[in-house]
Amino acid sequence: MTAWQRIIVAAGLVFTLPAVAVACKVPVFRYALERWPADRYRIVAIVNGSASDEQSAAIELLRSIDDSQVNLVSEIVDLSTLSEAELWSVEGLDRTDQAPILQVFYPERDGQRRICWTGDLSTANVKAWIDSPLRREIVDDVRSGVSAVWVLIEGTNDAENADLYAELQAALASATEAISIPEGVIQRRDAAAFLRDNPAASMDDVLRCDIPLQIKFSIRRLGVDDANEMAMRAMINGWTDSVELPSVFPIFGRGRMIEPLAGSDFTEPSVLAACRYMVGECSCSVKALNPGVDLILNHDWQQSLGDQIVLVDAVVMSEPQQLTIPPGRKETAGAELNLEIEVTEKSNRTEYWVYAVFGLGALAFWLKLRMGGFS
Repeated sequence: MTAWQRIIVAAGLVFTLPAVAVACKVPVFRYALERWPADRYRIVAIVNGSASDEQSAAIELLRSIDDSQVNLVSEIVDLSTLSEAELWSVEGLDRTDQAPILQVFYPERDGQRRICWTGDLSTANVKAWIDSPLRREIVDDVRSGVSAVWVLIEGTNDAENADLYAELQAALASATEAISIPEGVIQRRDAAAFLRDNPAASMDDVLRCDIPLQIKFSIRRLGVDDANEMAMRAMINGWTDSVELPSVFPIFGRGRMIEPLAGSDFTEPSVLAACRYMVGECSCSVKALNPGVDLILNHDWQQSLGDQIVLVDAVVMSEPQQLTIPPGRKETAGAELNLEIEVTEKSNRTEYWVYAVFGLGALAFWLKLRMGGFS
């Protein structure tokens, strides 16, 4: 099942089974922003003995990444120090004379690493992976309360680019009118009083920051010849088998990217389905079961979102207390501190139940189509 097929199934679940018990009221885009830490890419410098001054400078820049806020982990491999057996284990390398090179790997899934890009070991390339103008614009949009940022990947035909941009604008305007924030979301500032008066309410439905909760979409453009966006284009191209230009795709949460939808396949219903999925109630707290992959964004999300959430003692009914969330630690030995706070009921849900719900939504969506579609 492709990412877009999964989105359509999820969108069908949103408006055919609105009372499903496993869903919390917080929209997917906001749940992802507040509770899904950005997955880390791995950037690897491979050298073979001595390095030039430029390559040494690039390596020093790489070393500084581990103390930064960007979701990258660096690794330095010197082939001259490895045994014959260890040389065979170096990923993405066929011959030792390929070094020095720079590699970037997507976040691990199921213990597997997938290469994203390979190029020259230089400070310019390292900087290009750490940050870029378009990615800063995406962060600014999300911080301002944009539900999702839609990126238009331009092709070489200006007329086709303009047509797709106009179609996307119209589709997003229709989506903004057609969908709404789920009822039952509890603002953080109102949580203490609400939970005292409604003891059956769930902390899952409480927002964890004060960024405006609204239905709002922005459009950003990725120019076909934009040299500043080499890394952005590589992350897109490496994740899919092929990208037909022009294309569009949404980004939500802390940089979650859905695979591009080609302009030739573009329809208003497909955009509406994606928007329904992102704005709908979050039915699955397991990030890996949701479509897409994170982008590399150089941003301190904890600082933007705030480091406090409201806690209420449901038994004692005491005054609300503020719990400071610690800043966390850097990835060590493949492990990562997860700052997400889950109630016991949600954390115990199994993947079986999640898939069952998605299957039920798909069936309901198909039956609705068979009976005459949606009004």
